[in-house]
Parts: sequence; structure tokens; C-alpha cells
Amino acid sequence: MVGPLQHAISDQETTVVYRGDTSGRRRFASLRMVLSTIEESYFITKNVLDHAVGVTERLAFGQKYLPSRLARYRGQKRVAFLYHGYAQGRWAFERLERLLESEPFNVFSVCGGYQPYSQDIRRSAEYELRTMEYVLSQTDAQEIILIGHSQGGLIARYLLQALGVTAVANVTRAIYLCTPHRGTWAACAGVAHGVAAHTLARIPGVGRRVELSGESALQMIPGSAFLDDLNARALPTQVAHTNLYNYLDPLVWPPRFARLPYPEATNVLFRKIGHLHALYDIQELEVILRSILVPAGSSHDRSRAILQDQPVIEERVHHGEDAEYEEFVAGSD
Repeated sequence: MVGPLQHAISDQETTVVYRGDTSGRRRFASLRMVLSTIEESYFITKNVLDHAVGVTERLAFGQKYLPSRLARYRGQKRVAFLYHGYAQGRWAFERLERLLESEPFNVFSVCGGYQPYSQDIRRSAEYELRTMEYVLSQTDAQEIILIGHSQGGLIARYLLQALGVTAVANVTRAIYLCTPHRGTWAACAGVAHGVAAHTLARIPGVGRRVELSGESALQMIPGSAFLDDLNARALPTQVAHTNLYNYLDPLVWPPRFARLPYPEATNVLFRKIGHLHALYDIQELEVILRSILVPAGSSHDRSRAILQDQPVIEERVHHGEDAEYEEFVAGSD
């Protein structure tokens, strides 16, 4: 794109340029929605408990995740850095990691370990940049892929748009999953988080050791200074950007705020319910993997190649104040 895109971009008009035939799929659409809601409830509970207790990660990696992970490196040329969301943990990427490491992808993955997860997003991104530099010094990676879920997508964007990660690594792909690019009103829960943290900080012996301030949640409230700054920056054009989000996402509200309103990005809206679907749903995982395999090119051509085997219901063009960008709507499969 030419020039920065302002955070205040509004979709003044939307044009539907393609509407597919979905009559054969409508019969099972409602059932899929119900089943996806049940799945979502299970995975939210599992991932939050896993993050709070950390049993799964300790059993898999012990207390030293990065050395344990690097010991499994097999000389892969592609390395993916995965960034989890607020109140999530590394183990949320379990299924995606297994697929990435299989043929024909053969991708070595490293999950972000920024802690505390609620600290300033800029601070977390700076920590992840140092981690990336260390991992690259220990591997023979030639191609870097960034994958961020929810808040993790903002970590990836800050690395690209503010910290200039492309100057130190050959980042070719950035994939954002259910990321609140324009904020989410659900992040207001960070206020209560901050009050609880400040209360704990007053307990003798705890003091400044309490860092769970909820600051990153406040940065995800629509109209925050952080989002204004981030959305005023250009996306690096040498990176292929894919953005996936869901029809009804209770943690990115309103769901349209999960769109990445840049012409360079492939925006895919799935007719699904949930915030964690992209971490385990096979249809969305297929799109993630195709996003890695499809070569760089024009955003429109690349989008069609990524969605070649998907039931595309609509293709929309959003006309904003500063730019036009596409959105593809995929049905449940």
C-alpha cells in the first residue's frame, strides 16, 4: 500500500463481487454451529487451565522450554514462531505444531514464551525479538514464518511494523488468527485484572513481583493509543499476510474488528463460532498450511490459490476512507 492506514478506517461501502451456491451445505450448517460451540467451550477450558497450572508443558518440556525445543531441531530451513493469546499458553498450538512438522511442510516451530502474558505488548514483542535472534543463531533457518493467535497476532504485527524484524530475519509469511486488529471490547476485562493485581501487590512479600497488570488487555480496547499507532504503520510488502477470523467470536467483539484492513492482506471470514477454532479446526488449519505453501504474488491471486479447495460463499470488497481491501467468506466444511 502507499502511505499508512489510519486506525479510524471505516467501511463506507461493501461490494459483493461473488456469491457462491451454498444450497447443498445449508442442511448441516446449524448442526456444525452447535458442535463448534461445544468444541470451543472444551478448548477454552482446557487451554486456560493448562496455562494456569502448566502441567502439560512441564511434562513435555520440563522447566526449560527453549533448550528442550532446540534439541529437537533437525536442520529444517523453515522456522515458525508461534505467539499465543491472552490467558493462553504454548500448548494451545499442539495440533498446529504436529501438522507443521509433518511432510510436506517440515517446519521447525518455536512457541513464544513472553511472560507475564498481560504485560505491555511492546515489551513482549521486544522480548520475542531477542528470542528470535537467539534461535536463528542456533539454527540454519532460511525462511521465517510468524503465526499469532489473538493477542499473539498483535505481537507479530508489532515485530513487523515497529521493530523491523525483517531486517534481522527473512520473514516471508505472517498469519494472524482471530486477532483484534482494531481492538475488542472484551478487553475491558483487563480493568478488573489490573485491580486484582494491584490488590495482590499490597500483600507483604509480594510487592513489585506482581506484574500481571492487565496492561496488554487495555491496549486491545478499541481506540487505544497502542492500536492507533500500530494501525497507522504500513505493513511490510515483502511479507505475505493471511488473516483468519470467525463469524461469531465472543472474545473479539465486534467480530469485524478482527479484519486486517490492508490491501496486502488475505482476509478470510469463516462461518463458525468461537475464538480458538483456528488452533484445532481442520478446515482452518488447511488454510493456514496452504498459506505457507502458496508462493508470494498479488494479494488477490494468492487469496484465490489459498482458498482453492474451500467453500467460498462470498467475495467482498470493503471501501474505506484510505484503502480498499478484500474479504472472503468461507462456509463450514
